[in-house]
Amino acid sequence: MTGPAHDVSDETIAQLIAALDSLVDGDRAAEQLISLGQRVIPFVERFLVASRPRSISVPRCRAVRILGALGAYSSLLHYLQENVRPGDAAVLFAEDAVRSAAARELMRYESPATFRVLLDAAEHRPTSGLVQALSQYCWPESVPLLFNLLEDDLCREDAKEGLRKVPEAARAYAILLLRGLTHLSIHGSNASRRKRATLQLLVEFGISMNEWPDLRGFLQDEDRDAVIAAATLGLQFAPSAERLAIITALIESSVDMNWAQETETLELLDAWPLLARQAAREIRAQHETRGERPEWLSPFWRILLHILGSEMKEKKSGAA
Repeated sequence: MTGPAHDVSDETIAQLIAALDSLVDGDRAAEQLISLGQRVIPFVERFLVASRPRSISVPRCRAVRILGALGAYSSLLHYLQENVRPGDAAVLFAEDAVRSAAARELMRYESPATFRVLLDAAEHRPTSGLVQALSQYCWPESVPLLFNLLEDDLCREDAKEGLRKVPEAARAYAILLLRGLTHLSIHGSNASRRKRATLQLLVEFGISMNEWPDLRGFLQDEDRDAVIAAATLGLQFAPSAERLAIITALIESSVDMNWAQETETLELLDAWPLLARQAAREIRAQHETRGERPEWLSPFWRILLHILGSEMKEKKSGAA
């Protein structure tokens, strides 16, 4: 056990710092260091900022916890401002956990200066903790970065949560993004994730009727999730005269949907039974005119069967 802070030697503090690496005694050493108060801050900061990152994040996360518990927020800001980016992938991944931990500790120390450090660190290399800390501010300045992160598998959900906290700014930026009026892309394999997530967020935020023409084209998108989101928006916000065409486009896009997309499509069509039945009859007639036989393993034909019910069961039985 350590004694009062003024009775503890620098050597003892150094030993406790070294013990942060221990699997057995690391947490106990962290608690002892916290109990010694402000005196240990320079030692812990040196351990965090000056020592080399390693492939195991736990010891450095303990240092972050100590600094946060002691209110040493300037030390944590200093660490994030260093923008450490190790070349080794395993070390880089571990250091991401440390940076996330530092950002979460800084959630207790809100200020414009802290926001700028968090934003800069997230732009340099985003992590879940950095995105969560930025989102706490609910400031529109972070909206472009959050939309950029919608293509990041590790940060997407945190970015969406952040955008939900600033719905008006997020909605306005989403429309600009889908119009191609921002520096971000919605084309390409990675950017398609951003496009899909943006349309799905607009389903939550809503659009005006005047904004629908900018989204109509996504009914023909190759991404089926984007089509479903666009159809959902269109059925709610487009002029009523367009609803039949929207439902037709949705059904026709179902040929290569996965199970989850098929289920979502059915739920959407069930909300518009009369229009869905009209569209399904017209589509079925077109396929029959071309002499196409139903392929009951296809989600497209399963959706037609679901909509038309008894009208198609006889044909299905005959095909069997």
